[in-house]
Formats: sequence, structure tokens, C-alpha cells
Amino acid sequence: MSDNSSLSRRLLLAFSLPAVMQGLMHAPEFQVQGIYAKYTGLSLTALAGAILLTRLFDAITYPLIGHWSDLSFRRSGSRKPWIVAGTVVTVCGIWFLFRPSQQPSITYYTLWAMVSYVGWKLTEIPYAAWSLGLTRDYVQRTRVQLWLTMGALSGTLLFFSVPFAAKALGLTDSTELNLQTLSLTAVLVLACVPLINLYSLASVPNGEAASPVPRAGSTGSWRELVRAMAGNRPLLRLLAATVPVILLNGFSTGTTFLYVDVYLHLGKQLPLIQLVGLPLTLLGLPFWGWLCQKFERHRVWAVSLVAAAACNGVMAFAPIGQAGLYLMLALYPITLFCVVCMFIAVPAMIGDIVDDDRLRTGEDRAGVYSAIYAFLCKSLITVAGACGIALVGWFGFDATAGQQSAWGAFGIKLVTVGLPALGFAASAPLIWRFPIDRARQREIREAMRALETRGAGSPPLNPGDRQRDVAEA
Repeated sequence: MSDNSSLSRRLLLAFSLPAVMQGLMHAPEFQVQGIYAKYTGLSLTALAGAILLTRLFDAITYPLIGHWSDLSFRRSGSRKPWIVAGTVVTVCGIWFLFRPSQQPSITYYTLWAMVSYVGWKLTEIPYAAWSLGLTRDYVQRTRVQLWLTMGALSGTLLFFSVPFAAKALGLTDSTELNLQTLSLTAVLVLACVPLINLYSLASVPNGEAASPVPRAGSTGSWRELVRAMAGNRPLLRLLAATVPVILLNGFSTGTTFLYVDVYLHLGKQLPLIQLVGLPLTLLGLPFWGWLCQKFERHRVWAVSLVAAAACNGVMAFAPIGQAGLYLMLALYPITLFCVVCMFIAVPAMIGDIVDDDRLRTGEDRAGVYSAIYAFLCKSLITVAGACGIALVGWFGFDATAGQQSAWGAFGIKLVTVGLPALGFAASAPLIWRFPIDRARQREIREAMRALETRGAGSPPLNPGDRQRDVAEA
């Protein structure tokens, strides 16, 4: 695969198949606790404590796995062994987490949830880093992320189709999400995940960025890593734009149900609102993917943020009752349509940052940077959701009341639509001036190719020699 080649659809399909399985396993991630509470008798307080413990565990394991996978990639030029190990741990964890006994203990849930999460991270962080190094081409990198996002969403749809397929086959009596649904999903995971992951590993090469050019004196230490990240201006700008979006929008994940059901009194129409949003989300993937290939992807993302901010801001004025239904049916799906752009643009931008970092330092930190992004999207958003619920409670919102106080109404609107709008609007101008555009990425790619050609068969470069060769390249 040269820089100018177009990745074949067959290769992209083989590479994105593990993402389908990841979507299948992650889809019930936020339903598992409720299913355990309803069908096994575990208390919500105990389950909440277990979730908090696993998220604290994430803060340690995400950077460790990302850093260790980078170190091993530095020696071998491949991230595939990590995915093999992660597949084994994932299948084991999911089998026991999704197939509990009738009365499991909270220790049982916590243990197997942690095993599953560790398995996911062992697989998904190297897999994401692999996707960044699969190609250095600006357009092709966008295509890779588009296929991965579509794969993950397809896996989500696959999970929610399990109850309907099981009922049609006579395996269950209802289409409820219950322990039986989880058990059938565990069987699918055991049967499909190892085979699909191995097929992808065997079919897809390590990628263009599989031969790091390290500099002399580099130790791969944590101090060196922190110093490099602190001096990485494109990374810092991307984080400054991404964190407000994830954090403030994350508040609404815990309060959207309360806003629509309790405040607007549209509980019966909530499934309809979600149902209208799903097709637009699906349409948003190819739409934003096409725009990110045709124009500067950081500016496409900035435009989507402005549109999402406008929709959220207007939703704050939705009237209570049936009159608010039409506004929610129009604006909530459009917001989802706009937000999905992030999941295509940001990973591709991280790939550009990794290339820039490799050019300047000779180190490939795709694992660490992928781990940071995964932590923000999966752990920070969960904590933010819990904070959102606490914040509306502090404002005096009462989930059991038919009518809210003035402060309660203000609090639910602020947290559910106001703060996300603020996060979107604040991040748009930051990311609009992202320093790595299409032309700069092409310069980085050509300089890397020249530097790697010059460094083939040579000893590692010391910092002074590398700076000279980078300037010449």
C-alpha cells in the first residue's frame, strides 16, 4: 500500500469486521446494570459503586495499555499480538458477565465487568492505533475511520435485533432486553469474535507506518512521553476542543430521559423521537465522511459543532406537552446527525497528529493517543452522565413531580441542552484553526517517506541529527 493507493473495499471490510463485534458487545454496556438490577436483585447503589470502581480502574489501564502497546510496536512493527490477547480475555469476560447465575453477588458482577473492560482495552486500543497507521493518505485515513464507525454502529443494530431474531426462532417468548438476551449475545461473541478477529489479522497488513525510525537516546519512559505530549501543540488543541464536547454533552446522557419524559411529558413519544434519530444517524456517517474527504476535516467538524449548538439551543425553548413534540422530532435527530461527524473526523485527526509526532521525534505514540481518546469517549462520558443527574438534583428537579419549580425547570434545561450547546459552540473556533490541514499532512507524509528511505539500514538518529534530517526532508 503506497501513499497514493486507494484502499480496496475488500481490505476495508476485512479490517472493519472486528468493529462490528465491538459494537455488538458495547451495545448493552449501559443496559447490563439495569438488567442485573431487575432480574438478579442486585441493588442500584451496589451497581453504581461497581461502575465507579471500574471507571477509576480505567484511568490506570487506558494509558498503561496504550503506552505498552507503543513500546512493543517499537520493537516489532505490529500491534496484532495485543489484539489476539485481548480477544481471549474479552470472550472469557463477556461469557461470564452476560451469563450470570440467578443470584450473582456484586463481587461477581464487578470482577467480570473488569475482565471484560480489560479485554476490550487490550483489543481496541491497539486496533485503533493500527487503524491510524494503516495509511498516511489524508482521504484514505478518513475512509478507514468511516468504515470503522459504520461497523460499530452495525454491531449495535445487530445486538438490538437479537431479541427479535430469538423470538422469531422460538428461542424466547418476548423481545425484552433480559438475561436471555445477554446469554444469546454471549454465545454469538464466543462463536464469532475469535474467528472474525483472526480473519482480520490474517487479511490486513500492519500498514504503512509499521517501521518506526527511533532516535538515539530514546527510552520510551513516562517522563519522555509526558514531555512530548506537553510540547505537542496539535494534540493540545485537539484535546482543548474535544474535552468540552464530550464532558458537557456527556451531562445530557444521564438527563435526556428526564427532560423528555418528566419535564416535557413526552414519555410515550420518546421511542418515536429516538426512532426518527436512528436513520439520520445512519445517513450522517456517509454524509460527513464524504465531506471530510472532500474538504478539510477539522473545518467540517467545526461546522457540524455549530449546527449542533444551534439545535441544542433551540431545544431549550421546547414547550411542555404535545406542542413540544414537533420541535423535538425536528431538532433532536438533527443534533444526532451532526454529532456523529466527530467519530469520523477526530480519529483521523489523531492519525495526523501521530504522523507529525513521528516526524519530529521518531516515536509512534498511536497507542497512547488512541487510549486518551477512548478514555474520553467511554469513561469520561459515563462520569459526566452521573454528574449531570447530580447537578439537576442540586437545582431541585424532582423526577416524581408533575410540575417543576422554576429552578428545577432551569436546571434540567441547562444540563440537558444548554451546557452541550455551550460545549459545541466553544469548541468550534478552537478546532477551526487546527494546524494540520491537508497540505501540511502531505508535507509530513513526504518528509516521513524521505526520512525513512534515508534511515533504512542506519543506526538510530540522535536528536541533533534527526532535526537536521527532518529539516532537509
